[in-house]
Amino acid sequence: MTGARAERRSAGSETLVDVLLRWAWIRRRTPARDIADFDGGQPLRVVGFTQSIGGTVEVSVGKGKQVARLRQGYLRLAAGEPPVWSDARGGRNAALQAPFRLKPAGGKVRLAPKFERYELVTGAGTYDLAVPKKDGELVRHAFGGGAGLR
Repeated sequence: MTGARAERRSAGSETLVDVLLRWAWIRRRTPARDIADFDGGQPLRVVGFTQSIGGTVEVSVGKGKQVARLRQGYLRLAAGEPPVWSDARGGRNAALQAPFRLKPAGGKVRLAPKFERYELVTGAGTYDLAVPKKDGELVRHAFGGGAGLR
């Protein structure tokens, strides 16, 4: 489905629900509609990945080496409220502090080719963030970047 869902979002490529909606000729959400809903006060959740928001989780890769693990979660966006990251597993939450600057970060997201990477600079630090390409416009708008990036 194109666009963020109101308080609900699933990861991955096209789901069975997406296929059924397409066969039934039901219109899908668009980035413009998501932005209008966000501006209208509706809270939205966007699925994503991060290594650093809310602290890193390190895993052993052998020989005493540790690397930061990529975690799946949700970015809750609501007009007038600080964005909140919630891990899909483990119950870790982090409210992000303004001011925000979102910069594209090159590279692919491993095992998630339909996602794009960003560097999110906040009042509390710099974090990595990967969101679906179809939700990029909404995320840029929510962090003050509009159609372009700051």
